[in-house]
Amino acid sequence: MGRIDAHVHGDAAQWPGDPAAYVDDCRTRGIDAVVLIEPLERCLAAVARFGEFVIPVARIEMDQAPPDEVQDCIDAGCAGIKFIRPRAPYGDRRYWPLYERLEALGRTAVFHTGYLGFTGRELDPVRFQDMRAAQIDVVARRFPDLRILMAHYSNPWWEEAWKVSLSNRNVYADLSGGTAIRRSLAMWADLFCPDGRLLEESVAKLCFASDVPYFRPEGRPFAPYIDFYERLFDRIALPDALRQQVNRGNAARLFGLPEED
Repeated sequence: MGRIDAHVHGDAAQWPGDPAAYVDDCRTRGIDAVVLIEPLERCLAAVARFGEFVIPVARIEMDQAPPDEVQDCIDAGCAGIKFIRPRAPYGDRRYWPLYERLEALGRTAVFHTGYLGFTGRELDPVRFQDMRAAQIDVVARRFPDLRILMAHYSNPWWEEAWKVSLSNRNVYADLSGGTAIRRSLAMWADLFCPDGRLLEESVAKLCFASDVPYFRPEGRPFAPYIDFYERLFDRIALPDALRQQVNRGNAARLFGLPEED
């Protein structure tokens, strides 16, 4: 079954070989396409080299960017905008013009949610409570036609993310990043299948995603995420149609691709 990896990073210039061979290899291993989250120019360079394998989502500096920058990224071919590192909570009114423009354009907002990894000294540290799922709820209520993908399931506020995605029809989520796959399957099964009863409407809002770097010559780091999702699917006895929806269908819908292989 093919997948769309709905949250990846990477620099296409790092791949030293034939782009077609790289795409064929990824597809053989189960990844049909990737949602690349990088600054605009890097996204466009990746599309130019790897074609439709790359679904570009531009990362912008949300405290400096005007709404016209959102427009420019979409006009350049991006399927969405990534928001991260706000200086105020995501739901703050100062960001509403960005969301309003994206909603009007019918494109998807990808929000980093939860803990943010960093190295070194931050002179003006970001507050990860400003990026928790509760703030996405504010945005979703104010902009109900804005399609939202909540990355990383608001680690460590897992249950909050579950509630926000379940309660807002326009909010989807993924389990990407290095923390979710290290938690026990029992924890995830209890969230999506409490007492052995599958809550289809909650797991149906998930997208397969890894948050790993692509286009590097060494290895394919997405393999552990395929394994994690498949073990979760098996643990909660997820029907084939819902597996397809998580692996591909939801991301296809969010980013304007055909939902069938």
